[in-house]
Amino acid sequence: MGTPRAPEGESESEVDLFKRVSQTFRQMAEIVRNIDMHEEERIFYSHLALHCMRFEVCIERAYQVSSRFNGDEIDRALSYLYSLISGPGFHELPYYTSFKSRLQDLNASWSKTRKQSHNAQVDFVTQWMKLGSPEDHLNGIDEGLGDCADILEKHQKQQQQQRQQQQQQPENVLKKHSHDVLSAGNYEPSYVVWKAAQALYEALQKCKGCSCSKQHEFGAKLELGTYRKPVKKGEKSLNTRPRPSLMRCRDGDATRILDFEMFLSMEHKWHEVRVQTVKERVVGFAMDDHAPASLEAHKGKVVENLCKSIDSTKSTAWQRLVLKLREGQLFNERVEKTNFWIDKSTEPISLLKCFEERREFFTEKTKRILSLIIGYAVLHLNRTSWLQPGWGSANIKFFQTTTRKTPLRPFIQVDLPEADATTDVELGSDDKGDACFEDLDAGHPCPALIALAIVLIEVYFAKPFSKLAQMSGIPLESSSGHITLVDVYQVFNGEDENEIEGWRSHIPEDSPLLKAIDNCLDTAKWEDEEGDALDNETMKFRIYQDVVRPLELHLKSGFSSIPLDNVDDYARQLDFGQWGQIINYHESQTITSTLPQEPLIHQRSPSPAVMLLDSGQLAVQLGPPALQKLLHQISMVNSFASSSPSLKSLGSFSSYEPNYRASQFFDDEIGDGGYSNAKTKDYIKWRSEYENVYTKCIREHLSDPPLRPVKIAILDTGIDRDHDAFEAREENIQAKLNFYNKSQRSIPDLNGHGTFTASLLLDFAPDAELYIAKIADKENATPNAKIVVDAINHAIDDWNVDIISLSFGWPSTNFEGYEELEDAIDRAHGKKILIFAAASNSGGKLGRAYPASSSQVICVHSTDTLGTPSGFSPTAEPDNLNFATVGESIESAWPMLLCNDTTTPPRESCISSQKKGKDGGFTEKMRQARA
Repeated sequence: MGTPRAPEGESESEVDLFKRVSQTFRQMAEIVRNIDMHEEERIFYSHLALHCMRFEVCIERAYQVSSRFNGDEIDRALSYLYSLISGPGFHELPYYTSFKSRLQDLNASWSKTRKQSHNAQVDFVTQWMKLGSPEDHLNGIDEGLGDCADILEKHQKQQQQQRQQQQQQPENVLKKHSHDVLSAGNYEPSYVVWKAAQALYEALQKCKGCSCSKQHEFGAKLELGTYRKPVKKGEKSLNTRPRPSLMRCRDGDATRILDFEMFLSMEHKWHEVRVQTVKERVVGFAMDDHAPASLEAHKGKVVENLCKSIDSTKSTAWQRLVLKLREGQLFNERVEKTNFWIDKSTEPISLLKCFEERREFFTEKTKRILSLIIGYAVLHLNRTSWLQPGWGSANIKFFQTTTRKTPLRPFIQVDLPEADATTDVELGSDDKGDACFEDLDAGHPCPALIALAIVLIEVYFAKPFSKLAQMSGIPLESSSGHITLVDVYQVFNGEDENEIEGWRSHIPEDSPLLKAIDNCLDTAKWEDEEGDALDNETMKFRIYQDVVRPLELHLKSGFSSIPLDNVDDYARQLDFGQWGQIINYHESQTITSTLPQEPLIHQRSPSPAVMLLDSGQLAVQLGPPALQKLLHQISMVNSFASSSPSLKSLGSFSSYEPNYRASQFFDDEIGDGGYSNAKTKDYIKWRSEYENVYTKCIREHLSDPPLRPVKIAILDTGIDRDHDAFEAREENIQAKLNFYNKSQRSIPDLNGHGTFTASLLLDFAPDAELYIAKIADKENATPNAKIVVDAINHAIDDWNVDIISLSFGWPSTNFEGYEELEDAIDRAHGKKILIFAAASNSGGKLGRAYPASSSQVICVHSTDTLGTPSGFSPTAEPDNLNFATVGESIESAWPMLLCNDTTTPPRESCISSQKKGKDGGFTEKMRQARA
């Protein structure tokens, strides 16, 4: 990424110098912190890294909006930084050289050293930095740099406010556009949820004590939601910021009754609870020591011991406790029938675990809904005890139901500590070394927004933040797992010095999600004019306007039919574990009434796509007769495999066993010559029409030869290079490598699939360059995952391809080497390499195979020449991208040695063989690559 021009009115060299010096000192400070030194000095260099990061952010923001810098503050900051250097390299310069020239010399020397080993970098830093400086000297520099950063940010904020005032009219136009897109009008959320939520937490704390012989361990899971209230006719829509006096909420002045859905745990056993808040309408007066009538009605029902209230639900199955929250006190209301039948024998799965092991859960729709709900959670729960320090995706949980569904209902999990305990993070004697990392977040007035930005990034990429950092080659600041503001800046925005591209480059620039993340990380946005944190009312207003509202737009721009005013209920109907499919709750009720009362013993399937396979075997272990009958009914409605992930071996369901090999190359069914001459003619006609389009739209606009041909890696069974189909196109095959047998230089195709695929690619992409990787041999079985990983990495690092073609798949992600293969696919995706994979050949009985089911891979289904889905192609997934092209009665080359007169019609000789089942993605591949 090139350095942008300096803002108008500034010396380009001076601003650029300030940016490069800030980068240099930040990078050196990160190394110094890991050197053995006094704790006070170590903390100073942690602060130094933060100050430099703030300078870099200011400069980048100034470049984007062409704002001006305060030159005096830049000089002062450079002077402070220069005072930290003792470098002997300066002695080689003339004595009259300015300190800025010396800093330029430092930048050049450090730039060379950064390309060397870590030990060389440590030697450089210890040689040039004034390590061991007096504490008073370091404190003075720390305060001075912090003051410079404050002034620069304040000056920049004032300029931003001036520009906003000048652009007020265009902004009104934008608001009108947002109104049209969101359809629900200029909605303003209720800001009283946070008060009720905090009152609930405090009330739970009050009633924890009991006279039991052993103190109980309590925990809580609160369901996250938007708590949106539809605007009724006649109500005024809040399209401007309300006056603070109208926003303030006194105790008990809730604008509406709120219901909190939650689970309480006692000794790690979860019990469902619904808490109702009470809307106070009448002011009561206690006379003659008598309580008001409203409280009298609840006398004797006060929850004094939480354990007793929870015990009251144990005697009956599928019941939940209803409590009322009034004036900071919980009251027992009743026990009612539940409508959320969780499987208590299965631990709730965390969002972090989903990123690590269940990436196939995430679709574009579930990602956007989840991002919005979590964004609202920060709006409602910021500065409450529900968002405790260090919260993140590990604290967000999902329950599994008794019918093996995972509703899209996120819960935030917290512990309820003892009365004398604190929810703050306490550092023990062994954790002092990490104290400085906590200080790094001090530069942001609202740490919850840092955590939100991290979760939004994780959800978008369906990966843990630590994984994204690892893929970028950026080590996290803390070994304890705490993610700092510096970490987020580096991993998300990248590093110019090391030419590390940030993950933000993978998000479209005009995406509302990107705007929400940037706003979360913009420290100046969450401070007042004095540099202090915003008051609670203003903070919540800004969170909605600058974070939640873009997330609403992010959802509506992709799925306009989802109602924002009912998004919580809509999300509850989606099965997170089945790509967001609608849950049949009627089926759930039937199953619940049929299931035995004893807990079920089962295992979660590693994949929601194809879930009956264990070590390549298709099998089911059936339970009681009632369960057998029930599962049979389910299998008739839904895919038997996808509705019974916990079952192990197929017994009486043998009649439903698919005629399907556990793993295979797809599109390998050879026609017998009489399959359908008419369909073959249709294909030949379709191919001719495609060739005409290619000539007119692509070939005529290419140079001869093309300046930069599209480079395609084919991971397959090899090719027959002696075939006539390749003789005239030898120059298209740029490289070949045998990964299946590395001792063999040639790549003979004893299967036929690779030759067929390569010839077909050259038919549809005659200007492409092919790179052939042989990963399997004669038998049509899925290759070893390690071999595939090696081939993908070679295609990335050595061949520098644009496209990777994978025409094979595993029925699930439960196979050896899955994680390594997923990492390789992630690397390719990070390099902006397109990966295409065949959907599978199992028709509607099973879903997409892996890797076609991966979110980083473009899955290609098959149709006939009329666009009708092929019978062997999996069912298209609702609310997901479904690409398809012709995949029936395809003609292409076949290895000479595999041809004979009995299997191939004489008219085809040994040049071509009829085939059906091709993934057909090549047309789309070339269109995507050319775009």
